[in-house]
Order: sequence, then structure tokens, then C-alpha cells
Amino acid sequence: MIYKRTLFNEIERNLDNDYFLIIVGARQTGKTSLLMYLKTYLEKRFPVTYISLEDPYYLNLLNEHPQNLLEIIEKKKKEFVLIDEIQYLKNPTNFLKYHYDFNRSSLKIIATGSSAFYIDERFKDSLAGRKRIFTLYPLSLEEVLTFKQIDIPFERTEKGFLKYPLKFRNQLLEILKEILIYGSYPAVVLETNKESKKEILKDLVDSYTKKDISETNIKEFDIYYNFLRLLASQTGNLLSLQDISNTLNISYYKAQKYLQVGKKYFHFTLLPPYFKNIRSEISKTPKVYFYDCGLKNALLRRFEPLSIREDKGALFENFIFNYFGHIYGFENIKYWRTKSKNEIDFVINEQFAVECKFSDSGIKLGKYGYFLKNYKMPLYFAVFEKRMNRKQNNIRSFV
Repeated sequence: MIYKRTLFNEIERNLDNDYFLIIVGARQTGKTSLLMYLKTYLEKRFPVTYISLEDPYYLNLLNEHPQNLLEIIEKKKKEFVLIDEIQYLKNPTNFLKYHYDFNRSSLKIIATGSSAFYIDERFKDSLAGRKRIFTLYPLSLEEVLTFKQIDIPFERTEKGFLKYPLKFRNQLLEILKEILIYGSYPAVVLETNKESKKEILKDLVDSYTKKDISETNIKEFDIYYNFLRLLASQTGNLLSLQDISNTLNISYYKAQKYLQVGKKYFHFTLLPPYFKNIRSEISKTPKVYFYDCGLKNALLRRFEPLSIREDKGALFENFIFNYFGHIYGFENIKYWRTKSKNEIDFVINEQFAVECKFSDSGIKLGKYGYFLKNYKMPLYFAVFEKRMNRKQNNIRSFV
């Protein structure tokens, strides 16, 4: 069964315009499944052709000349062409530009690409105004519930926190624990056996990471792998590339290159600080977060239950980052920190702030007076375990 992804709604809004649509994201996030869901949806109204460029016959044919695409399709008045793994073409830019300029009245191309790194290298400025790019991430919490076929009636508050009948609390708590340990890649969520979940994640780290960097000119897989492991161990901390380069005994330039590759392949992202002055924001040190807790744990080969994890707070913080990223857009999240090390985990959309605590027993409200006084925005506490009998509305038990 192929489940509907939230990203489908964004793509659906762009089906009637002339833009060619490109879906990117990490390997195994479900891009092909999304394309097949689109195929089923579209073929009720339009002729649709699906082409996988992992098939050498079609790859060679389209590499010979873009016009050869017209030999494959039905040549109806309006046709949707779904192309999987378009980065395998020798020149995807020329291919898409050719069909946009000459055939957009009769063709609407929707394509997937395995990595932003490859896409960025090959999609040049000549496609400006001709394409729209969508990123598919691991499953959101709402999508996890859909994939597991679990019906928990919840709604989001104005700021995005969950509101649901309390009788579902224990069930939701178990799901959240599972996400913190095994993450939310579709295949992992659908797998019910914990050992099999681990094997899927280990394969993602070993096989697919190797496949990713084989498309770059990085030769030292072991060093790059250790680079990712170091970042996984520092989730939520300030990033010091100099310390990492010293630890791995590599140049600062090489560490920068590894960082760009990891970002482009959607392994992790860098969170900038929040400043009213944009120059300060750009120049200051970012933090690192992974798009999936399971990938982070697989890199560290750590799948122990939360009850014995010393990094459970960092895992919960990473989850909250992803949770709000799905709602508000990852690009709209920042962190706040002063020279005196006063800090708040997330400033979201410049509208409100969120501090993550695994237990509310660690909350000391007096620490946040400076921020509240100077930034005039509400501060909320996302809490995994709510133990104290507090009545402040801004302390939100996440489950």
C-alpha cells in the first residue's frame, strides 16, 4: 500500500501551472512511492507516463537526445511524464530546458533526484523560472501515525503543539519513544521487528552513504563516515569545524567539503543563530541537527532504550527540531545564545521560542528573563516528561 505524503498537497497545487516539478531528498525517504501515488492520482484525468532512469534502455535513449522522450509517450494533448532518478541523465538541465521551451504546452514533467548535491551540480541557472523544487524528508509525526494506521484524533494549537484526548497519551508516548530511537524513514516505520529496524538503518548508513559519496570525488569513505559520527555525537551543540578537523587529522578545507556534502545529501542541517542584525547571524557559529533521530543513532550504533540513555535530552531536542521543521519549514528555525551563554533552543518563524526539556524538573524560569524582556515574543517549553505540578500555560508536555 502506498500512503499519501503531506508533500503531495504542495505538489498538487502546482499541477496546473507550467513549471516542471523536481522532488529531491535523502535516499529512502519515499520519492519513488510519492511518484507512484501521483501516477495513480493523475491517470484518472490525464494520460501519464512513468519512466525510471535506472532502466538503461530509457537512460540511453534520453541521453541521445531529449526529443526521444516523444517516442516513449502517447503524444496526447496534455500528458504528465513522471521521471524517477533524473540525475542519472548526462545533462538533466538541457533535457528539462529543451522540453520546457518547446513542449510545455503538451508536457508536464515531474521528476525525482536522489540528492541535492547532484542536482545542484547539474541544474544550472538556465532553468530559472522553469522549475519548482520540493524536498521530501523522513516522515513527520502525523505521517508516522498514518503509516502505522493508528487513529489518534489530535489537533495542533496555534503554535503547533499537540492537543488530543488524554486516553491516547500512553499510545502516543510509545510512538514518540520509537521515533527517538529508530527515527521515521518509511521502511523503518513500517517494520514492526526492532532488530529488523536496526538492520534497515545500518544499511542506510553503510550502503547508501557509500553510494552518496561515490557520486562525489570523495575517496576516503572511512574518514567521511567518522566525520558523520562526530556530528551525530554533537547534535544540538555549536559546530566547531576546527575541532573536528583536528580530531580527524584532516585539513579545515576538507572538513568544510564534508560538511557541504552531508548537507546536500540531507543527512543533517546547520541551524543559524537568531539575531536582529543579519550580518551577525551569518557570521556566528551554527548548530548541527540531523533530519532523522534513527540515522543519528545508527551512525553511533546506539539503540538502547531512553531510560538508560544519557543523550535522551539531545534526542528529544532533535525530534522537536524536526517536528517544527515539518510545520514551519526548517529554514524558519534558529537558535538564540548570548556571549554569557544564555541560550534558547529554537526561535521559530521569528514569532515564538521553544526550549526543550526531557523533564520539567529542570526548568528554571528565571533564566529566561533577559530574552523575554528584549525580544517580546512568547516562550514555550516542550517537555517529554511532565512531573511537576506546574500550571504555567507555556510549559507544554509534548505527550
